Amino acid sequence: MGTMSALDLRSVRDFIIRVENREHTAKLIGTGKQGEIFVELTDQSTGESGMGKNGTAFFLWEGKWHYFTCKIFCPTLRRMAIVRTSPIAIDSRRERRYETGLLKGRAVEKGLMHAAIDFNILNISRTGTRIETSHPMKIGKTYLMEMKLVIKHFSEIIRAEYVVTNETKIGSMYYYGCQVVNISPSDAALLEKYLNIASKP
Repeated sequence: MGTMSALDLRSVRDFIIRVENREHTAKLIGTGKQGEIFVELTDQSTGESGMGKNGTAFFLWEGKWHYFTCKIFCPTLRRMAIVRTSPIAIDSRRERRYETGLLKGRAVEKGLMHAAIDFNILNISRTGTRIETSHPMKIGKTYLMEMKLVIKHFSEIIRAEYVVTNETKIGSMYYYGCQVVNISPSDAALLEKYLNIASKP
């Protein structure tokens, strides 16, 4: 998953916004001095209300889908102010990942029994996850990750081995893309159950 730094979001007109497993189509109506973008919903959804929700914005650029995670503020049900919280990345994933609302996890480098790293889960799929942490991790290394997945009536701790495939640093925070390399059948079944619930409105 590559990153792009030169892309100007002011030249993008149409977005898909995912918030807590809901999806909206929207068009750009303006930008702010602090880099925020303002959009208006173009679909028939009921819209959103509230301040500071976690979400993901998707858009097409030069024939490829791109995305970034964001904080979403809703002055009205049909309008959003979006503040980017991650770099813009090319969405090369084969499976849809689901936003987790920054659920917690811990990682330990395989072969080591100390120095556990706390992280937040940005999104997750059957084959991978994206996380944020204030502690550096090693590209190409395998980590045993323990994640507490909670949604609706579901709450389980899931363990799997992930290899770190890419890193982006913004300020003091690190953002990592991770790919599953080993998961037990029982944990895979729990992950599947979580994703099935997350895929439903």
